[in-house]
Amino acid sequence: MENPNFDTLPEHLQMEILSRLPMLSLVTCAWLCVSKKLASLIRSQEFKALYLSRWTDLDEDTFDLVYQKKSAGCMIKSST
Repeated sequence: MENPNFDTLPEHLQMEILSRLPMLSLVTCAWLCVSKKLASLIRSQEFKALYLSRWTDLDEDTFDLVYQKKSAGCMIKSST
């Protein structure tokens, strides 16, 4: 049997797992630029809606602001 990893999980399960992470953990994951696929998943409207439905103390603007800062950090990190 192959060694399973996060990338081999179906996308809906990946989203379920990521949506349960607190914002700090999600941002840390995003800051590390783990993969383009993961970054794309976190940026998707479907994930954003799921995440915001679980974390009712956040609003869409906060989510967008955090992700924009993450993207800037990734661009800086990848250019060095």
